[in-house]
Amino acid sequence: ILTMRSIAEERKNGTEQLLLTSPLSITKIVLGKFIAATVVVVITELISFMYFAITSHFGAPHVQTALVTMFGFLLFCMMYIAFGIFASSLTENQIIAGVITIAFMIISIAFFIITWVLPDFNTNLSGLSFVNMLYKYTQGEIDIADTVTFITAAITSIVLTITLMQRRKSVR
Repeated sequence: ILTMRSIAEERKNGTEQLLLTSPLSITKIVLGKFIAATVVVVITELISFMYFAITSHFGAPHVQTALVTMFGFLLFCMMYIAFGIFASSLTENQIIAGVITIAFMIISIAFFIITWVLPDFNTNLSGLSFVNMLYKYTQGEIDIADTVTFITAAITSIVLTITLMQRRKSVR
């Protein structure tokens, strides 16, 4: 939802032309939008450390698991932010961009639920679920393959967004 108007609203209002003709490169514009949305998530994670401090006052939480979970959540969010910006670049309607992004997330959650309900399909569908990859982080495990998957998915979405906007620029 954070990214649904990042580019779609620019197209709807006609200010996309300003972005496409500005002295800044499209790469810098897209990365700027990505970094801005990521900073919002980072600020939220930093604020959530307040709850960790409260928990530490009353008990002894497992620090490593908490930090690994926060790291996994940040990677997970960065991937969805990048995909949300890509979805926003596909349309000029911010609601449609939000629905595309949420549908992508719901499909990943559905694969996660299926792997829990039907464990026989676990080996086939677990690789399709980003939520399943995030679950490993909540157990205190940093899986290099999952980390690379999150980063690769984010980079791929950013590159697709840049390519789409470059094509749109060259058509005009």
